[in-house]
Amino acid sequence: MSDHLQAEIKAIRQSGLFLSHWYVGQHGAAIAPGEDGVAHFCQLGWREGARPNPYFDPGWYLARNPDVAAAGVNPLLHYLAMGEAEGRNPSPYFEASWYRATYGLGAKEACLAHYLARRLSGQVNPVPLFDAAYYLENNADVAAGGADPFEHFLIFGVAEGRDPAAEFDVRFYQNRYGDLLGGQNPLLHYLAHREDAAFVPKRPEHEELAPGAVRRATRPAAAFEAFAPVPAQAKRKATLLAYYLPQFHAVAENDAWWGKGFTDWTNLGRAMPRFVGHLQPRVPRDLGYYSLDNPDTLRCQIEMAKGAGLGGFVFYTYWFNRHRLLEKPLEQLLGDKSLDFPFCAMWANENWTRRWDGLEREVLIAQEYLESDDVALIAHFVRMFDDPRYIRIGGRPLLFIYRVTIIPDAARRIAKWRKMFSELHGEAPLLVMAQSLGDYDPEPYGLDGAVEFPPHKLSQETDRINDTLDLLDPDFSAIVHDYEEIARTSLALPETEYPLIKTIVPGWDNDPRREGKGLVVHGANPQKYQAWLEKLVELAEQKPFYGEKLICVNAWNEWAEGAFLEPDLHFGAAFLNATSRAICVREGAEASSGVLLVGHDAQPHGAQMLLLHLARRLKRDWGVRVYLLLLGVGPLLGEYYKTAEVSVAQDKTIIGDLLDKYRGMGIRTAIVNSAASARVVLWAERRGIKTTLLVHEMPQLLKEHNLEIQARLGGAAAGNLVFSSEFLAEKFCATVNLARAERVILPQGNYLATRPDDAARARVRRALGMDEGGFLVLGAGFADFRKGFDLFLQIARKVAGARGDVKFVWVGDIQFVLKTYLGPEMEQARAAGGFLHVPFTERVAEYFAAADVFALTSREDPFPTVVLEALGCGVPCVAFEGAGGIPDLLRREEAGRIARLGDVEDFGAQVEALLEDKKLAGMRGRLSAMAAERFAFGEYVEQLLRLGFPGLRKVSVAVLNYNYARYLQERLESVFAQSYPVAEVLLLDDASGDDSLAVAAKVAEKAGREVRVIANARNSGSVFAQWKRAAQAATGEFIWLCEADDAAAPGFLAKLIAAMDGCANPLLAFSDSRAVDENGKQVMASYQSYYFASGVRELAASGLWEGAAFARRMLAERNLMLNVSAVLWRREALLRALDAVGDIESWKLAGDWRLYLEVLSAQKGELVYLAEALNTHRRHGAGVTQQLSGRAHVAEIVRMHAIAAEKLGLDETARAAQARYAAQVSEQLGGDKKLVAKVARKRRV
Repeated sequence: MSDHLQAEIKAIRQSGLFLSHWYVGQHGAAIAPGEDGVAHFCQLGWREGARPNPYFDPGWYLARNPDVAAAGVNPLLHYLAMGEAEGRNPSPYFEASWYRATYGLGAKEACLAHYLARRLSGQVNPVPLFDAAYYLENNADVAAGGADPFEHFLIFGVAEGRDPAAEFDVRFYQNRYGDLLGGQNPLLHYLAHREDAAFVPKRPEHEELAPGAVRRATRPAAAFEAFAPVPAQAKRKATLLAYYLPQFHAVAENDAWWGKGFTDWTNLGRAMPRFVGHLQPRVPRDLGYYSLDNPDTLRCQIEMAKGAGLGGFVFYTYWFNRHRLLEKPLEQLLGDKSLDFPFCAMWANENWTRRWDGLEREVLIAQEYLESDDVALIAHFVRMFDDPRYIRIGGRPLLFIYRVTIIPDAARRIAKWRKMFSELHGEAPLLVMAQSLGDYDPEPYGLDGAVEFPPHKLSQETDRINDTLDLLDPDFSAIVHDYEEIARTSLALPETEYPLIKTIVPGWDNDPRREGKGLVVHGANPQKYQAWLEKLVELAEQKPFYGEKLICVNAWNEWAEGAFLEPDLHFGAAFLNATSRAICVREGAEASSGVLLVGHDAQPHGAQMLLLHLARRLKRDWGVRVYLLLLGVGPLLGEYYKTAEVSVAQDKTIIGDLLDKYRGMGIRTAIVNSAASARVVLWAERRGIKTTLLVHEMPQLLKEHNLEIQARLGGAAAGNLVFSSEFLAEKFCATVNLARAERVILPQGNYLATRPDDAARARVRRALGMDEGGFLVLGAGFADFRKGFDLFLQIARKVAGARGDVKFVWVGDIQFVLKTYLGPEMEQARAAGGFLHVPFTERVAEYFAAADVFALTSREDPFPTVVLEALGCGVPCVAFEGAGGIPDLLRREEAGRIARLGDVEDFGAQVEALLEDKKLAGMRGRLSAMAAERFAFGEYVEQLLRLGFPGLRKVSVAVLNYNYARYLQERLESVFAQSYPVAEVLLLDDASGDDSLAVAAKVAEKAGREVRVIANARNSGSVFAQWKRAAQAATGEFIWLCEADDAAAPGFLAKLIAAMDGCANPLLAFSDSRAVDENGKQVMASYQSYYFASGVRELAASGLWEGAAFARRMLAERNLMLNVSAVLWRREALLRALDAVGDIESWKLAGDWRLYLEVLSAQKGELVYLAEALNTHRRHGAGVTQQLSGRAHVAEIVRMHAIAAEKLGLDETARAAQARYAAQVSEQLGGDKKLVAKVARKRRV
């Protein structure tokens, strides 16, 4: 054998491209017994077309590369040496360049060798449109057999009609292109011709069949959203009014005309998909097929409309010659003042006919416009005008008329009605016509303006798309327009000379009424609707309607015309959420849109439980809106649904659509939990969603589940890569070949917050039949081979068998196969009294409290939470060396003992070394305190949140309450509604005698938020003492002291924090306030007039002040920081000021002034002021200011003047101004002028 041939054999043997067993299995007959397969291939095999592996075809390679054939060289050697680097493929079954790009391989990495090493894993694919993971998930027999999924597909799968991926339909392809295949594999045929437009891999959407269309319409779309109501305090950019149809309760007339029990729901059942892509039928979701006979329905609709940012309903009112129809919902509204929602009326004044478009002559009930009815007609409307909720513009009630053109002698009649409104009732309504059926101009009728009624008018100006449709119904004759084109037409219409209210439609499809013969505005979705509405908001700002930024939407609930905002099965509440996103001002932090959490499934195991508790804490503690994307299901799914909006998807396309939806909702941060979900990282990052990847997997688990590729790609792409220990980080990076220096070590924390619990300890030990002298060794978790449950059982039998005072208990379910094999041993150990198994229980924390030693028998475990839970109860741990990050922790904290890896004898000895009462008792308190400090779950959640939002500040909110139960709901809701995440909410109650605490608990429970109550048994007598207590109890960097009777705009914290972030050393920030009275009626829109009257002009604009300079200008003479609820403090600055003042409890009135002065005069730093009225200050008729005697009031002012003069070094002019102010206040309060003069004379600087 020549040296050249030997070198060739050696190179191929080392390449990873020659699979000896496979080669012998394929070509064994040609190989002599004992002959080297590689040598055979190099000498003869390649010349005879023998393949060295399933993916290299020598004959194909030579035919495709004539230069290689001409050279007469071994084609595999050529491919190895240069072919792959040159972009040549080894066969039709592997695309090297695509593979390199898809899996991020370096230029020097061998693609085919990389694939061959992983081809059985289901983690890598050799060609586009083959999805190994999909193939194995959908073909359990292939997965169980351990076959190469692509090889199986080529040999068996095609013949059996198995699809290679969700995007390729084998049967469809064979049926459509069978004559062209000539026996070729359908997938390979498509890949060879995919650049041609002549072939498609599965049935195109435009060829959809009716049953599939129905399924699609009645299942959640990727754009589906659960309802996310905006806070009541959210500022609206414009007022949006929704047309409201009352045709959802039975009336005698409809029973007679259409049949017993008829409502518009009756029509809905007739809808069908008439063409491919036609979204029918539409099925209501959250509110169901409601009846407006039930007054609770209207209440729910109003709450939903408020949460979507709507400003009112426009009720259709039907009045025919003194006869009313469908009046019940409007009468319910008028009769129940607790239905607090603005409304106005649209007189639907056309005849009722046998058809729904106003054009049919078969009249059911006629509108005759009798002159003799005019007085009654006017009175009908005025009765509504008299309701304080009726919408007025400039004091004038707003009244719409649907069909002005059909009113006989309309201009004269309308003028008459105006006169009657004025003379009989003193009203001058704004009369507005709807632009419908070709009648657009209000001026000939003497009307005040017009309102659009799309799709009327817009459809006349927009091209039809009927020619582009693929019909499912050959009799279909409806007119069809594209939704985006309708929107473009709306925005492109020229501005009118008359006042006009622009109107949007969320969709239009009257197929339920017209059955294929009506009008369809096709292609509407929440994203397109939101984009259109945002543009209409801009137009309303540019051209208001009589000074009001007003828009209408057609409609709230026109279900039979496909024009509704109410939730349905397909989009959920996405149109409502899109409405609020367009209408409401998006105030505040990036986190206000929410956080996406990604998990691989919902099984009750460690990583999944961690994700569940993370979601709970983000929502409950921080008020962050949480969205969950799960790649699989499991028993925890119900708990996930209780916590967040959940989507479950495995398919890449669907996951991509969901990520697009989250991106459209404003989400920019995702936490991806575990390497099993790491494939989502790349897709999220490409969409501008920054990811934090939490890695929990050790090397063997990565290999067992074939996660190395996606773990490496996800780890490389993630914005943050988080490990629970340095040990795990090193092992992970080495296993997946990831070179990344930037990584975060963050132990996950003890989400159960376990603590020593003597009562639970005694209770569990009694239940286990243990006496006081016995020892309990605990194991916990899902018992499988990786967790070392078999080792736990061996150790239990050895230790418990040698001594009778020890019981080993495992808490958690056991893997079925392991339980089957170990069943007899478990029974023997149980019978001997040394072992007990407790299935999964929610009360696992009690078992930790009962334990004396925790046995971590895992062969491989990164940093298991069960150890942290044990340490939280003061229980030491024994673990195997090298099994994870726990041994390092045990050494560092002297928290247990370490056994040699896999050595059960040594492990048992280490357990016994700890079984001594005095030793255990001495460790309990120390370990529990250490765990509480190092593994607080709240700290873990905060650190993860900071990784996603690097500039996040920790803000504490302290609500100060005394007998303000009446206002607590509004106060707390305004705190919970803050767009900036709040780390903690404290309620300091000063021994209230009302039901304040009950109200607070109810509001917090409804909001799903945590409120820490600090209640005094006796009244402190000083609100400023409560300030001090709040500052000491809080943990945030900043603290917001809110009085319980005040409120705030949702952007209050976000705007103040943003302004403070621009300072080098902010001490505090405050905003202007609006003032309201005890009943919430506005007294002052802002305090600008007060500032102006006080001679201050600088507070008319926002600004940054040096602290002492602000104090000299704004606090020397009087306190111009008028309400503490408008102030955000740096907590450290407040605490220093409280310490410096010392006697803050001695102040009854001016303690706030005293602290502002102390902070700003004694500490170096800045003050930020925002001139926007973000705070609502409630001023009572008998507050502290009014209750304090005039003399005491003035005395505190004079006392403050003296302190200010000293601290600020005031000159004689400033001191004289102080004296004048004190005298002025004294005169106003009837105080003692001599006191003012006396104190003023004593004051010296």
